[in-house]
Amino acid sequence: MTTERAADQWDVFISYAREDYVQAKDLHDALLECVTERGGTPRVFLDLSRTGMPAGADWQSYLEEALRNTRHVVALYSRTYFEKDVCQWELHKAYELRLTEAGRFIPLLMDPGAAKKVPYVVNRINWIPATRPRWIDEVRQALGLSTTVARPALRFDAPAGDAVVGHTLPPLTVRVSSPKGAPAWPEGGMVSLSAQPSDAGLTGTLAVPVTGGAAVFGDLAFGAPAAEAVLVAAAPGCEPVATAPFAVRAPREQSSWDAVDRPVLAARGRPVFFPDGRTPADLDGRTLTVHALTGAGYEAVGTAELRERPRLWAHGRRRLAVADWSGRVVVADPDGTTRAHDLPSPEGARLNVPGALAFDGDDALYVGMWSGQVWRLSRDAEEPEPVLNHPAGVQVLAADGERLLVGGLDGRLTEYMGRRIAAEHLLEPVLLGITRVRDFALVVGEQRVHRLNLTGRQLLQVTQPVTAVTGVLAGGDLTTIVDAKGQGVCFDGELAVRVGFRTVPGARPVGSALGGRLLVLEHPDGSHALVREGRTTYVCGHPLAVSPDGSLAAVSDGRRLLILPVAELGGEETRA
Repeated sequence: MTTERAADQWDVFISYAREDYVQAKDLHDALLECVTERGGTPRVFLDLSRTGMPAGADWQSYLEEALRNTRHVVALYSRTYFEKDVCQWELHKAYELRLTEAGRFIPLLMDPGAAKKVPYVVNRINWIPATRPRWIDEVRQALGLSTTVARPALRFDAPAGDAVVGHTLPPLTVRVSSPKGAPAWPEGGMVSLSAQPSDAGLTGTLAVPVTGGAAVFGDLAFGAPAAEAVLVAAAPGCEPVATAPFAVRAPREQSSWDAVDRPVLAARGRPVFFPDGRTPADLDGRTLTVHALTGAGYEAVGTAELRERPRLWAHGRRRLAVADWSGRVVVADPDGTTRAHDLPSPEGARLNVPGALAFDGDDALYVGMWSGQVWRLSRDAEEPEPVLNHPAGVQVLAADGERLLVGGLDGRLTEYMGRRIAAEHLLEPVLLGITRVRDFALVVGEQRVHRLNLTGRQLLQVTQPVTAVTGVLAGGDLTTIVDAKGQGVCFDGELAVRVGFRTVPGARPVGSALGGRLLVLEHPDGSHALVREGRTTYVCGHPLAVSPDGSLAAVSDGRRLLILPVAELGGEETRA
């Protein structure tokens, strides 16, 4: 059995003299009517054909490349073949490349008189006389080709059904079956998927290997509505198969904005829930407002102002914090108490940018600056307390009592006990997030994920499961990373990937619930999506937030915030 070829290889290279072009072209056409062991049409190299040498190519370099990347060579022995320099060159190159071994060189004796001219280097290789009645069958057999008309068949397990823009479709299964007389479909063969019309913007993993006779597409979504769309599955050696037409609809407007039992806040900003899962806040421009639930509904009970654009958010046991690019940090409690702290910049520093925020178990907030200063904002202190100065600056930060984990701009993770360095670990230059999971610290870098055992201080490093990371949400039971193409994964404290998903290129995770199993993603156009267990089930054109316990959501329409159960988001079309 022949092995699968690379994308640029040929199945057959026909070596012939120009005077024998008609016979070579007839052989070329006969071979194209065959199928390979994979069920596809063979690729046959024939100079002067449309699949042969392109115009303007260096013939010697091109022929040598074709010979290096072919499975078989068929040489048409004729009286003129052994008189041609190019044919002699091809013959000796085939010998040099060991193509004359293991049945890869098939001579076809077109003229019995040519037998006397066969050179010594290939004289030991048996030829197939073209004078035999069924010589073409012998050639096909030697090349591993078949004339069978039966081909493997594709079919969809179930109709695609209606779809909603931005929502992940239910898993779609394409099965591959091989009727009697057809080549057996190999395990691992690829099935590809496309959509018509093309402007419907089908996204997701569009080429899937066959396992157990089926290819399962689990992260498909459409980017634009279509009155009538069709999915088409294709695979080598198979006739393409299409679904029945179905509609791709725009997301419905939330139907309960005016329902009397749904609290609506006159707030236009980005919503966020406190850790209690009941108290919402919103950041409108640079104003953070806390809303408390009273008998008359939600009321604003506290506000605070940032000076610049927000840069970082953090959640503690009861409190939340937001820091801006100027070094101002706002800490808020669910009762509406807010405090704004302007962290002083080092003498002579031009920038005073917060690099990381982290709450400890007592709800004290630690703020690490690019300059290297680390501050502590306790619940009762009026002024920030300087903790230490980390000379390499701060990229990521985790706090637990007396222990501080500081990821510096030099790519080192330093463990402080009190103000003293207890251990250092060299990670990588760009660190994107850190979280504590039991006795481990997980640090997400641009290239790798690092797991540090805080008891024995053993460090495990694994390569990122995605490349070109654009968003990280570290925390809870699962840590989420998303790359530039919209491929996302959620992994646990053992670095095992628990959920994989596909979203809009450029999306980034901005919120989570249920330990990371419920995600909120922000798209580049400002819209937000809710992802449940790897499937996008709700998309809105404005900000969205979910409570940590996954029970409530705050949805914006650009003017108001609606508070409602998460279970109601998306409606019937989400198939949640």
